[in-house]
Amino acid sequence: MTWEDAFKTSEEDIIRNKKDGVIYVADFPGGTGKYISIIEAGINADLDVKISSRIHLRITYLTNNEKINGVEVAKVDGTKIEKIHFSTLDFERILQLLSLFAELDLKAVSNKTVVFDESIINDSNEVQRFLTLIASDPEGRDKISEIAEHYGLIKIGDIDSLIQKKEAVERFDKILNDPEEFDAYKTTLAVRKDEEVWQRFFSQNSWILGSDFVEILDERHIDVDNITDYLLKSYDGFVDIVELKLPNAPFWTSEFIPRSELTSATMQCNRYILQTERKINDLEFNKKIQHTPIVKPRITLIYGRSLSWGEVEKEAYRVLNSSYTTLNVITYDYLLERAKRLVGASQVEETRASGVETEDIPF
Repeated sequence: MTWEDAFKTSEEDIIRNKKDGVIYVADFPGGTGKYISIIEAGINADLDVKISSRIHLRITYLTNNEKINGVEVAKVDGTKIEKIHFSTLDFERILQLLSLFAELDLKAVSNKTVVFDESIINDSNEVQRFLTLIASDPEGRDKISEIAEHYGLIKIGDIDSLIQKKEAVERFDKILNDPEEFDAYKTTLAVRKDEEVWQRFFSQNSWILGSDFVEILDERHIDVDNITDYLLKSYDGFVDIVELKLPNAPFWTSEFIPRSELTSATMQCNRYILQTERKINDLEFNKKIQHTPIVKPRITLIYGRSLSWGEVEKEAYRVLNSSYTTLNVITYDYLLERAKRLVGASQVEETRASGVETEDIPF
């Protein structure tokens, strides 16, 4: 070492003696640019002597083209100095990347590469992570808006609609399976009868009744003696009917024959069909149903539960529905599971993916 070297300050000493959080500026010879740097203390490392590592960020700024030309990150830990140089990268992009990493669920993506292919499309969680990745960048948000507006893949409001449907399914599940939730919802609706709770719920969430129906008609009275729960306009434009009974309505006898209450309900449904057909030429009634044509009305009876059914009950149920041509009996559990499928929350689909056999739901 020469005597000049003995008085020369090392870069490590310079970094170590700078104050944390202070921005330092040094001009290039000739005024062509500047070095701009800042120091921040790192995490303490326990050695024989406690030493705080220090992180030094230096930016090279060229004044002739008003552009950041390079970035250097140095870490000093004891007598060891580590450096990373970014000589050609745009500093603004580095900041965007750092911001993106700060917002990402790194644990979820640490062992995966995000690729837009069918492995993502078939996994709702991966879709969510992918969209979060895109939305973290302003250009990505613009692209999502462009797709929504111009390409017809999704319409504005579709995401809100899906969220509302998922919330409706969650409420359906709760009020069907938790008596306290049902009572609380009943109080919220300010109705007296349990039947009114379900009438109000399905009126507010008519999509759960099935894709065959596009509109609930305002009229419910077929005549003085026959009042349906819903008269609906079907997808093909004709009048159909939905009748509700309670989830606790009894279904089978011990011999797996329809109980008298179920038989009575199906007879009531057939009477509704007959009386509706008699209204074909009733001008006043047709005005009330918005002149929706009446041609061979079909009726859906929502009745009872099937969650605990075994193979014998399921087989009897299949036979029961096969005996009707204009009537379809569907349980609350089948209706709930169908709604879950429509919003991608079905446990049946998850069970099938695991290779377990399940019973098909009647649509």
